[in-house]
Amino acid sequence: MPTESLRNKALKAVIWNACQKYGGLIIAFCANIILARKLSADDYGLIGLLTVFISIANSITESGFSSALIQKKNVTQTDYCTVFLWNIGVSFLLYALLFIFAPQLGIYFNNPLLGSVLRAQGVIIIINGLCTIQTTRLTKDLDFKALAIRNLVATCMGSLTGVALVLLDYGVWALVWQAVVNSIVGCILLWYVSKWRPEWIFNKSSFKGMLKFGSYIFLSGICNTIYINIQSFIIGKVFSVKDLGYYSQAKRLEQVPVEGTSAVLSQVLFPIYSSIAEDRNRHIQAVRKNIKIITYITFPMMMLLIVIAHPLIVGLFTEKWEPSVPMFQIICIVGMFSPVNVANTEIFRSIGAGLIYFNLQTTKRVVGLIFILASVPFGLYAMLWTIAAMSIVTYMMNLYCTNKYFGYSYSKQLKDIIPNLILSVAVGVVVALSLHFINIESNILNIIFGSTLYLCMYMGISMACHMAAPKLILSFRKR
Repeated sequence: MPTESLRNKALKAVIWNACQKYGGLIIAFCANIILARKLSADDYGLIGLLTVFISIANSITESGFSSALIQKKNVTQTDYCTVFLWNIGVSFLLYALLFIFAPQLGIYFNNPLLGSVLRAQGVIIIINGLCTIQTTRLTKDLDFKALAIRNLVATCMGSLTGVALVLLDYGVWALVWQAVVNSIVGCILLWYVSKWRPEWIFNKSSFKGMLKFGSYIFLSGICNTIYINIQSFIIGKVFSVKDLGYYSQAKRLEQVPVEGTSAVLSQVLFPIYSSIAEDRNRHIQAVRKNIKIITYITFPMMMLLIVIAHPLIVGLFTEKWEPSVPMFQIICIVGMFSPVNVANTEIFRSIGAGLIYFNLQTTKRVVGLIFILASVPFGLYAMLWTIAAMSIVTYMMNLYCTNKYFGYSYSKQLKDIIPNLILSVAVGVVVALSLHFINIESNILNIIFGSTLYLCMYMGISMACHMAAPKLILSFRKR
């Protein structure tokens, strides 16, 4: 693919995928402001427990085959149909198991309602299984415009459903049906947008061929899903469902910038990196540029959220959610490194190094899980600080692998990110002190003043110091 063509496709893909992810998250975030004012921490804690089981089931359903299809150069109708039938079969099996054991899970967590809502929201597993191939094909073709429209419409419908039900006093069921309607509408739109239709074909040799690469992605994905969701599981079981509710609300707010950025990177960088994987020098240069831009944007964004966390949460969700503030600030430290960790690990998926990817991801998650479990006896906040510390340890492990297997050395990557990190923290300290001494009473004014001061200082200093990232961003605009 010519350089200019790839650059244009990449830029359009990033823009549309950003519209999809950030647009959907912002719509859901606005709906959540209304929902959080009506619902309790216990309600959100219950949904947090549901997410654990549904996320793991979705990861098993996908089984790494989507990554295998995107990475594979010449994909046939037989390949698509084989994966489609696999996804459908596994999704029905998992939902059946979830339906059977849901009441026992309610008993285990001392919450009988958990079984009922899990059976209802668990339908999402089957719905997602029905549209995985459509999403994969559009992603492989970098057709994020179709995905963006689908996601925004589905999120709007789901959010409207949730808001309507909570205003009618349906309680936690508003959150359940919000998620179900979102998935149903999204699936219908994907089938409408995508011209691909399945056939009753299941080829064993095709399955085995993709399994060779997909199995490593699948196993590493399962480890990653369990690692992320085990945190909610521990909080809900060891501490309390209410604590999980506060944590879930903090996580939802942090996900607006972080999940959007990570998802955009994961979906866009993987197919782009795959298309230039054979040109190692070009590949490394593309990764370095992306790392510089990613950290230039995400580091200050998360640092600003740490600084204005209290007025932001109390102003949006009222004082009953104040216990979420310190949790949110700690989670934002994790959020600083999440996108750059994604950018590093996508390298190995894109070159088809499934075994390296699996070993890296599994090692990181096993080490992280050991430390997290060891921190539990010391309390909830000891556990949260351990999670934050592990995000930095994870990054250092990524550095080792990208240096050893890819040629992106420690010195080069640290040189690419350290200036952005130092500037972000330094400006954050200045803004935090300014807000403390000025002592503005209004939450809204605190947010406006703090954000304006931070952005002006950060962008002004970075431009005055001729940092690399602003030049790279401007060079994209000139093209």
